[in-house]
Amino acid sequence: MPDGTIPEPRTGRYVRRYVLGSSVSAFGNQMAAVALPVALVWHGASAASLGVVLGAAILPKTVFLLAGGVISDRLDRRGVLILGDLLMAATQVATALLLWHSGTRQLHLLVILQILYGCANALAVPALIGVLPQLVPLEGLQRANAVLRTAMNTASVLGPPAAAGFAAVLRPEWALLANAVTFMVSAVAVSRLPKLSSPSERASLRQELVAGWSVFRRTTWVWLMVGSFAIYQATVLPVVFVIGPLVTQDDVGASGWAAVLTARSVGAILGGALLLRWRPRRPVALACALLLLDLPFLLGLSAGLGVVALVLASVVATVGLLAADTLWESALQENVDPAFISRISSYDWMGSVFFAPLGYLAIGAVAAAAGTSATVVTITILHGVIHLLLPLARPIRAVQRKPSPASL
Repeated sequence: MPDGTIPEPRTGRYVRRYVLGSSVSAFGNQMAAVALPVALVWHGASAASLGVVLGAAILPKTVFLLAGGVISDRLDRRGVLILGDLLMAATQVATALLLWHSGTRQLHLLVILQILYGCANALAVPALIGVLPQLVPLEGLQRANAVLRTAMNTASVLGPPAAAGFAAVLRPEWALLANAVTFMVSAVAVSRLPKLSSPSERASLRQELVAGWSVFRRTTWVWLMVGSFAIYQATVLPVVFVIGPLVTQDDVGASGWAAVLTARSVGAILGGALLLRWRPRRPVALACALLLLDLPFLLGLSAGLGVVALVLASVVATVGLLAADTLWESALQENVDPAFISRISSYDWMGSVFFAPLGYLAIGAVAAAAGTSATVVTITILHGVIHLLLPLARPIRAVQRKPSPASL
């Protein structure tokens, strides 16, 4: 066990509490992802106002993620997660009450609340990756991550229909209040974990950021993968979520595209289940290869395949994506010094999503100028080349599964 402080019989109990809290929180987050825009539109918000409010929660993540990584490596991660949950609960309650009483008339307050929500989320996210290595023996990390991802994705599938039910029967603000309750449930579950102090040495924020960057820069396999994630987030995902609805509107329509997106959730659940027992020897190289399962889906979009083919390809693609994510997180947890894990995670998140907003703008513009089919084919080729070459890189192949104590 990484710190040797948790008795083996209690490990399963602690993991179940953590999975429960994370799953309930994921369920509530998916409710809020539907409820907030629905509530804004219900109160007559314009498209511009909608974009400002929804975008307000994203900006702090790019600014405060690195600070969140330092804080999580410095303090008790359990306390950081509890504080993040409670702050997010408070902002969602305040947002719901403000919408209820004032609608969108005080837009600036809604923006401020969503900025605070983004700050709280940026505080909590880097702490997440450091929790399981302090709860689970080294050989159980991948299985624990697979269980966690499967549970969270299952809960996420249920979130949007629950929000739609609240909006149809009551008012969309009730879904935001329910989201606040899920954060409080998560805080209670996390509070019943043991203290998760980090071995990080105390220094100034700048010194700890520089130390984290130094480790990140020296760990070649990490920054190679983060670079590939940045390209993926800025190209492949915009193709799916921007071009996908456009190229399928004539062939499968809105209901067909909804089925395709639902299939992605199903694929995510299956991807987590796949790694409950399978422990590949070279997890990072395999993670790269699994992302190639996107290719049939991307080519299907460019070829205008029917809804049944796209649904099947969507399931396969997301099995690969979720399995790759699980292998990646497990590899970080097994191979990165626990004193730096949250900072490395924050650099991972920052690098992965930094160019994504620009990618969404650029892909839409390129598709309008060059055509959707040509754009999808070009991105597909780029994606294929990158993830065929990465598994051949020596630093990627050098990352191997740590042997379990039983096999030593």
